[in-house]
Amino acid sequence: MTDAERAEIRRLVEKERALRDVANLIGSAGADVDIIAIIVREASRQVDGLPITLTQFVGPRDLFVRASPDGPAEPGMRIVSEPDTLPDRVFRSGLPVRVDDYRREPDAELAARFGIFAAIAVPIVVEGRVWGMFFVSSSVEQLPPDTEALLSAFAQLVTASFDSIEARDQLRTVAEHDEAMRVIQRDASGASITEVSSRLVEYASMLSGVEHATLTVIGGVVVSATNPVVSISKPSVRPAQTMAFPVTAQHNALGVLSIETTLPGLPTHTIQFLNDLSEVTGRIILAITNRQQLSELIDEQASLRRIAELAARGVPRAGPMDDILAAICRAASDQLNGQEVTLLQFESADTVVAVATYASSVPPGTRIVHPPGSMSDRIAHAKATVRVDDFDSVPSAAIVRRYGIRAGVGVPVFIEDRVWGAFVATSQIGPLPRDSESRLEGFAKLTWAAIANAEARESLRRLADEQAALRHVAELVARESPLPAVLEAVVEQAARVLDASSATVAREYHNGLDEPRVVAEVKPQATRGAHRAEVPILVNGELWGVLTVSSDAPSRMNARDRLKPFADLLAAAITNSAHRDGLTQSRARVIAAADEARRRLQRDVHDGAQQGLVNTILMLKLAMGSAGGADAELLAEALSSAEEANRQLRDIVRGILPAALTRSGLAAGIRSLVADTQCEVDLKLDIPRLPAIIETTGYFTVAEAITNAVKHAQATRLTVSCVLSSDGDELILIIEDDGVGGADPSRGTGLTGLKDRIEASNGTLEIEGTAHGGTRIVARIPTATPRAPAD
Repeated sequence: MTDAERAEIRRLVEKERALRDVANLIGSAGADVDIIAIIVREASRQVDGLPITLTQFVGPRDLFVRASPDGPAEPGMRIVSEPDTLPDRVFRSGLPVRVDDYRREPDAELAARFGIFAAIAVPIVVEGRVWGMFFVSSSVEQLPPDTEALLSAFAQLVTASFDSIEARDQLRTVAEHDEAMRVIQRDASGASITEVSSRLVEYASMLSGVEHATLTVIGGVVVSATNPVVSISKPSVRPAQTMAFPVTAQHNALGVLSIETTLPGLPTHTIQFLNDLSEVTGRIILAITNRQQLSELIDEQASLRRIAELAARGVPRAGPMDDILAAICRAASDQLNGQEVTLLQFESADTVVAVATYASSVPPGTRIVHPPGSMSDRIAHAKATVRVDDFDSVPSAAIVRRYGIRAGVGVPVFIEDRVWGAFVATSQIGPLPRDSESRLEGFAKLTWAAIANAEARESLRRLADEQAALRHVAELVARESPLPAVLEAVVEQAARVLDASSATVAREYHNGLDEPRVVAEVKPQATRGAHRAEVPILVNGELWGVLTVSSDAPSRMNARDRLKPFADLLAAAITNSAHRDGLTQSRARVIAAADEARRRLQRDVHDGAQQGLVNTILMLKLAMGSAGGADAELLAEALSSAEEANRQLRDIVRGILPAALTRSGLAAGIRSLVADTQCEVDLKLDIPRLPAIIETTGYFTVAEAITNAVKHAQATRLTVSCVLSSDGDELILIIEDDGVGGADPSRGTGLTGLKDRIEASNGTLEIEGTAHGGTRIVARIPTATPRAPAD
C-alpha cells in the first residue's frame, strides 16, 4: 500500500469520526441549542469551507431558507421555483443535482444576480420524503468532483436530526404563537383599533406560507402587511390564492382577515394559528369598540354638561351669546373628531346666516340664500334631521362648492316649537360617520337653553351698556362740552351699544335745496350695513337732523326706541350750544365795544387833552425864559403842575389802552407793559400782527397775570411767552412766576374777568401750580373769527 493510499484512508477515517461526533452532538443538544447552525457549519467543513445554504421544502417547488451563513440567500426568505430549475429537479428525483454553468439554466438571470456560476444541491430525505436540501455554490468555477458524495454522506448521517428539528420547530412555533397572542392582547389596552390591527396583520404575514395579509374592520379600518416571495425563475410567481378568515365576536361580524399565498394550501398549523388569530382579533376589536363608545359617551355627557353650565352662568365678557354658541360648536366638533360644525339661523324663508362656526370653511356672519330642495330648506320644511352624502346631487351644489364642502348632516334647532336654525356638520372628504346625527342632536337640544339664557343676560348687559353710554353723553351735555365733542360721543356710543357697522348724524335743511350734511360719523366695522334704523333730532319742535345706524343683522335693528334717548340728549346739547354760542357772541360784542371805546378814548385823550397839555407845558417853559422875580416862581410852579398832570394823564391813557399796542402790535404792547414792572421779566415774543381783538385780549391776559403775580403772589421773577401754534390757528400765552401760588378765578380776582374775556373769544384758560411753587397760566386764543352759533 502506498503512502498516498494510507493518507487517504486516514482522512476518511477522520471524516467518519467527525461525522459520528456531529451526530452525537446533535443528538445530545439541549432545547436552546441551534441545531440548524451546527449542521450547516459542519456541512461546510465537509466540503473544505464552501458556503452552504440549508433550505426546507414547504411545497413541491416552495422552499424556506433555514440557514445561509455566507449567502447568497437570507434566512427566512421564501423561494418559489419553476419547472426544471435545480430545486425542482432535486425535489422530483430525490437525488443530488449538479450545475457546472448556470448560464445554460432556466434561472440563469437570477443566478447572475446572486453571483452564482456553479452549484450543487443534495437532498435531505426524511422517512422517504424530500425534507429539504443542502445547496453549495461557487461564483467563479465548477465545484470539486467529490462534493456531491461528501454532502450526501453528511446528509444521510444527520437525517435523523431533522425529525428532532421538526418537533422542536413545532413546539417553538406554538410557544411563539402563544407568546405573540399574549403580547398583542396585553398591548391592546389603551391602543386604537388601527394600531392593534397593524400588529395583528404584521404577525399574520410572518406565519408559514402567508405572503400577504389584509385586515378589514367594519368602520373603515383597513391594514395590510407583506412577507415577500422571491422567484428563482424568469417567469412570474404563480398566481396567489386568497383565503378568508372571518373576524367575529358575540356572533357579530366585525371584519375579515384575508390571506394570500402561492402554496397549493397553507400548512395545518398556519391555518390553526390564523383561526386563533381571527378569534382574538374579534375579542380585541369588540373590547376597544366598547371602550371607545363608553369613553365617547362619557366625553359627550361631560361636554354637554359643561355647555349647559356655561349657558346657565353666562360669560362675563362682551358678546356672551356669541361666546356660548361658539363654545357649543367647538364642543360638537370635538365629539365628531374635529369635524366642521356650523350653527345656522333661519333669517327668512330662503336665507340662513352662520351665527357661529368651528373648524369650518364658512366664516361666521356669512349669509346664504338657499334654493328649494337644499339641505337647510329640507330641514326647515321637514323639521327633521337631513343627511347629504354628496352635495353635487342637491340644488345648492354650486353654493357649498365655494367652501369645498362635499357632504353634511343637519339637525334642526327648535325654539318654542318652531325651527330656529340648524346644527350642521360638514366634510370636505366624503360622507360623515353614521352616528353623526345622534351626536349632534344632544348639542342641538342645548342650543335653545343657551340662546334663551344668553338673550336674557344680553338684555341686562345691553341695558347696562345703554345706560352707561347715555350717562356718558349726558355728562358731556351737563358740562357744556363743545357741540362737536357731543356729536362724536353720540355716534360712537350709539354704534357701540347697537353693535352697528356705522352711525351718522346728518344736518337737515329746510329750504328744500341743499342735501343733508353729515356732521358726525363713525364706522367701527367694515361691513355693508344693509339694514338701517334712524330717528329724527328735534330742536324746539323742529327737525334739526337725523341720527342713523347701519348693520348687517336685521335682528339688531328692531329697536328704534334705543336710539331715541341719544337723539334727545343731542337735541338738548344743540339747544344749549346755541344758547351758549349766543351768550358768548353777546359777551364778545360787549367786550369788543368796550375795547373800541377804550381805543376811541385813548385817541381822543392823546390827540385832544394830552396834546393841549403838552402845548401848555411848552408855553410855560418859553414864558419862564423871559420872566423874572415873582413871576418866574409862579411860572415854575405852574410848569411843575402841568408836567405832573401830563404824567398822570399818560398813566391813565396807558391803563385804558397803550399806544404801543395800537400802533405796533401785541409784542410792542407787552414790552411797554413790563417796562415799569417792579420785578424781573423774561420775554419770549415771536408773533406777527394779529386782529385788534386778539391783540387786545392777549395784552390784557398778560397784564392781569403780571398784576396778580406782583400784587398777590409776591413774585420776584416772571417769564412771559407769546407764540403761535404750529398751524397758526391759536395764539398761545404762557405766564409763569415764582410767587406763593394759589391763583383761583373763583375767588373774585381779576382772573374772573380775564376768563370771561378769553372764553368770549372761544379760547381756554388753564391755571396750575409749578414744580417750584409758583403759578403757571396758559391761555389759548383762536386766531380765526369765532364761529356762528348752531341754529
